Amino acid sequence: MQSGWYALVACLLALWPATAMAQTIDCASHVQKAQIAIDKVTEDMKGMESMPKDELVQIHSLLDDATTVLQGARQTCQHPRADFDRAQAIAKAEAARGSAEAADILHWHYMKNMQGMKPGSGMSGMPGMKK
Repeated sequence: MQSGWYALVACLLALWPATAMAQTIDCASHVQKAQIAIDKVTEDMKGMESMPKDELVQIHSLLDDATTVLQGARQTCQHPRADFDRAQAIAKAEAARGSAEAADILHWHYMKNMQGMKPGSGMSGMPGMKK
């Protein structure tokens, strides 16, 4: 009976490197989350043409940064040569998501400070506006 146990353990140990090699770092979910964040702010910006031009430029600059970095993340994630590439794709995707979230925060800040607009004065009903 003892030899059967050792045989099972030996088989499992022999399979372990193959199992460990089969698992990859998931960069695709990070890329997807970044895209969702970019899409949210892009949607929230529709109809905001009345905002001051300099504010729009600043928000769109952050969105452009997010989009550019996400393109790099997506390309690296789709064509990785090693796990390091997948890890880099995650870093880029998270940076892209950070830029999109910063754009969202800046957009909210500018909307809150618009003349005649005060928190709770109807902005909460606007798409993408937080309470």
